[in-house]
Amino acid sequence: MVNENFSDMFVKRSLIPCDVNTLFDYHKQNGALERLVPPWSGLNVVSQKDGINNDAISIFRIEFGPIRLKWVSKHFGYIHNKQFQDKMIKGPFKKWVHTHSFIPQDENQCIIEDRINYTPKFGQIGSKILHKNIQNYLNQLFIYRYRILVDDINLKKRTVGKGKKILITGSHGLIGSALIPLLTNIGEHKVTRLARGSSNKIKDFPSNTDKQQEVIYWDLESKKLNLRELENFDIIIHLSGENIFGRWTNTKKRRILDSRVQSTILLSESLSKLSNPPSLLICASAIGYYGNRPNEILTEESSSGDGFLSKVCQEWENATKTATKAGIRVVNTRFGVVLCPKEGMLQKLLPPFKMGLGVSIGNKEHYINWVSIEDVIKSIFYLITDDSIHGPVNIVSPNLVTNMEFSNILNKIFNPKLSISINPKITKIIFGQMADELLSTNSHVLPKKLLKKGYKFVNPDLEETVRFLVGKMQVE
Repeated sequence: MVNENFSDMFVKRSLIPCDVNTLFDYHKQNGALERLVPPWSGLNVVSQKDGINNDAISIFRIEFGPIRLKWVSKHFGYIHNKQFQDKMIKGPFKKWVHTHSFIPQDENQCIIEDRINYTPKFGQIGSKILHKNIQNYLNQLFIYRYRILVDDINLKKRTVGKGKKILITGSHGLIGSALIPLLTNIGEHKVTRLARGSSNKIKDFPSNTDKQQEVIYWDLESKKLNLRELENFDIIIHLSGENIFGRWTNTKKRRILDSRVQSTILLSESLSKLSNPPSLLICASAIGYYGNRPNEILTEESSSGDGFLSKVCQEWENATKTATKAGIRVVNTRFGVVLCPKEGMLQKLLPPFKMGLGVSIGNKEHYINWVSIEDVIKSIFYLITDDSIHGPVNIVSPNLVTNMEFSNILNKIFNPKLSISINPKITKIIFGQMADELLSTNSHVLPKKLLKKGYKFVNPDLEETVRFLVGKMQVE
């Protein structure tokens, strides 16, 4: 509704399966804000200080195409287990006040209500023009948020072994940036980033004794990593590596290989020398390990394939053997095509679809071994809690699709006015060897080990997953 002051109201409620104390505590934990911001929203959390307490400040970066804006919110109205509020003090609206209310139902259920009072810029004209778009945007945002809340609360109920010390590489990448909020919120783990730095920076800080430090540095070019800084971590998660997208020149291929293998060798050898080594090393890998094998069903027990990516994955996984010999539980996570609108294949396909142009790439009958970013990070979380899992683990959806099925789903969701198929020969000209090994690979990979160990995929259906990830959920 729009009143005479041109102020709009949005109200959304949802029943959450937990007591009010648990739900309110979730919002107080580190990582909650990042967990509840949809990847399609254009919002990125820059900083958050003092949580949801009165006078706490949250800063966002807003990105819509070429548009870059800053949003600064200040919290007020804190009442424990009842509500907290925030108001925009700088940003794209003339007024924005968001009240988060928590309403008990019984000991196992409560209602969360989000009430937003906002005034667009440009007064009544802005309100009339933007009203429908803003309401639709907020509706999709809270559908996403409430689903994440329910999934996270259920996961939190089952989580044991909280409060571990975790060191993570590739923390600013697609997987790392999504994983850290889950680790800190649900697992209540203390996460430290292992970041690349110069040898001079490492020399300047030879011994770090600050228990609250969030970043330590290693120099991969000089193969330097301070062993004293590695002591007493419970878990190491190694996700860093050169982005494989782009034309594979000899230089690019060397960076892809070395960034994975040499860093893993340095890390594994360093861990093997520690007085108090971690109990677990999770090291990224990929289903490229299996190569192009269209006539087989591939599981963790299958042999390696041929080609450059298979070679990279083999050497990558072999580089962790030093850690295994040192008695560390090692898990090699073989990721499929990770779906997220922030990066990767889905990110590259979305712009033309949003402009009304449907695009399909590669052979229509080839399989896509996809997996949602939510199942990626939650399967990693699962690997932490089940210490019986070791060795290679396929992280792909159990319900793979063909290129044609994938394209049909995108067409159904976005309803483009025109659809085109890009011939594999053209992708070969543009991307060279990458087109052969990445875009034209045809394999059928199953997550046998995860399924056997009882992991339940939260995004098993592709259409529902894409709708969830791009903000196109169907409203009942």
